[in-house]
Amino acid sequence: MQQQAHPAALPAPIATPQDALALVAGLRATMAELTGVLNEETALVRSAKVKAAQPLEARKAELSRRYLSDLGRMKLHREVVRAHAARGLAALEADHAAMQDALQVNLAVLATAHAVAEGIIRHVSATVEAKRAPSLYGANGRTAAPPPRAAAPVAIVRSL
Repeated sequence: MQQQAHPAALPAPIATPQDALALVAGLRATMAELTGVLNEETALVRSAKVKAAQPLEARKAELSRRYLSDLGRMKLHREVVRAHAARGLAALEADHAAMQDALQVNLAVLATAHAVAEGIIRHVSATVEAKRAPSLYGANGRTAAPPPRAAAPVAIVRSL
């Protein structure tokens, strides 16, 4: 059985200059809000408040979805938008550059936080394993290292 698309789910076509201006204004508002969320998340992660930044994830995902939807709609109707909202497009490009800069910083901060967390986990794992290793001497008088596969796994509780 084939499902049919609901007509209400499809975006309205852009037919008038007001529609084109409204699309550009809506996209600019979405980009401004998304840039604000990115900057807030970046500030929180930089100050090691990762738990406080977690609620922003859902809002960031929703704004990203809306941004991509509006951007796709704009690409679909680019001729009409260019004809009726040329001034708004210049401002849109500036907003896009600002959002791209904020996104680049945000991704760098998140990657750094991820690398730091991974380093800490690896260090803790190595320390725990070193304490578990027997302190025996081999035939040559040196301490014998445990075989590489003798390492015990480390469990991490992510809910803390």
